[in-house]
Amino acid sequence: MSSLRSWLLFGTLLVPLPALAEMQVIWPQGWDVSRSPADAAANAPVVRQRGVRMAQDGSQDLVMEVTRSRLGSGVAVSVENVIVEMRKALQKDFMRQGFQAACGKPLETKLGGLAGLEVHCGISQNGTEVLRQTVQVALGDGVAYSLTYAAPSQRYAALAGEIESVKVGISLH
Repeated sequence: MSSLRSWLLFGTLLVPLPALAEMQVIWPQGWDVSRSPADAAANAPVVRQRGVRMAQDGSQDLVMEVTRSRLGSGVAVSVENVIVEMRKALQKDFMRQGFQAACGKPLETKLGGLAGLEVHCGISQNGTEVLRQTVQVALGDGVAYSLTYAAPSQRYAALAGEIESVKVGISLH
């Protein structure tokens, strides 16, 4: 289980796509939120906001991370290719840690008002699902956005409302 905690601490595997538009996230009360860089300028190449909701026992209950990455000028990016590459990277990383990641097909979604794709993954160890992770990707004007969130499998359904409250509070321009 310590590998699982390491993963939750690491949070997510994000393909560093290069961002420029604004990104606002309204986090629910009581979340531990970090921003990288802390004083991000609008033209920062990559901006991340990471929120952690702690369980009553002090462990991480839910980790969510929103990333905005500037795309290079003249770079053509396909949201389908990005989500497939992120899914592959996630699966490989979990395999290195002794887990198996079974992910579904990309599904259409909205991320902060932008059309995008999402992938849902179940992370198992020794045949038992221990973690669920979702990765969402959307493209804006000259930027790529991603949202990833992970929670222990047994708590995932109970945290659905909390996940939705964060997703509703994401505004991408």
